Amino acid sequence: MWLRRILVYVSLLVMLAALYAGAAIFVTLTDEGIPERREAAPSALPAAQAPMKLMIWNIGYSGLGEESDFQMDGGEMLRPPGRKAVEKNLAGIQTVLQEEAPDILLMQELAAPGFLNHTVDVLGGVKAALPGYGMVFSSDIRTRLFPGPLSMRHGLGTFLKVAAEETELVRLSEEPEPIMGFIQRRYHLQVTELEVSGQPWVIINVHLSAFDEGANTRMRQLREVLDLAQSYYQRGAAVVIGGDWNMRLAQTDFAYQSAEEALFWVHDFPQETLRRGWQILIDPAVPTTRTNEQPYTAGVNYTTIIDGFVASPNVGVDEVRGIDLGFRFTDHQPVVALLRRTDGPVPEDSSPPVD
Repeated sequence: MWLRRILVYVSLLVMLAALYAGAAIFVTLTDEGIPERREAAPSALPAAQAPMKLMIWNIGYSGLGEESDFQMDGGEMLRPPGRKAVEKNLAGIQTVLQEEAPDILLMQELAAPGFLNHTVDVLGGVKAALPGYGMVFSSDIRTRLFPGPLSMRHGLGTFLKVAAEETELVRLSEEPEPIMGFIQRRYHLQVTELEVSGQPWVIINVHLSAFDEGANTRMRQLREVLDLAQSYYQRGAAVVIGGDWNMRLAQTDFAYQSAEEALFWVHDFPQETLRRGWQILIDPAVPTTRTNEQPYTAGVNYTTIIDGFVASPNVGVDEVRGIDLGFRFTDHQPVVALLRRTDGPVPEDSSPPVD
């Protein structure tokens, strides 16, 4: 009799766990919201002055340092080898941020504590490295009802140590199929308006799709981003879009031994989509991403440039500098730009992108 009761209790627990898991997957898949976390700077921020220092960095939730590969890129790991690896990566990221101290930082794959980063508070660690900054964090990947160690909240972060309007979220087209069958990535932009030396600017944080078939979603998203940027430019703003485009921004010839199947995600940025006078700003000497089919070894993993800026014709460039960290802490490397405005007439028609 006691054995039968145990079997009944175990069956009930299994059934309840299955129901809960099913509910969590359903809610995660159907939730269309983009959760935000906003924190004002602890004191009033100064007005931005030219040249303005921008920095972009996809930090891969602090889980894709040199010791890691990744299943979706053809590797074996779903998450990094352990918590110590995540903490090592976060410490390296913090050091770079403190050394650079940009006016505006645009981050991609910033993450709250969860499954992929062994519950390390990456978002909190980045904030701690940037005291005095205002911040907005918005998740393009979020699980619902999953317990803390199994949860995921990854997305975009804009950090400012200069005065600006409130950062706005703008939706982008989404991939037709969910990730792993139950996570629908809610692609969006973070758009920040501000004045630099008394003139209007718009800074846009971007992270486009990566694994879409034939880059079809990426191309739709790109047109949406460029159309939005053009609308701000037509209203007289200097516009800079920065982040991870998941498209090769220039032809590169960095040495590698990766098999061609590891490059399945590589597509070129279609230069013909840029309107007249718009610029791609990169440092051609420093790769910004590497393949994740295996842990990183210099000269073995394929590397190229997919992180950079696209700027309107009225943006002048003092410097664009990639920071070569040897991919020790992340599978992307940061890029810094010093920018100022070069005033000139805004053209009435700037040759719209080709569909």
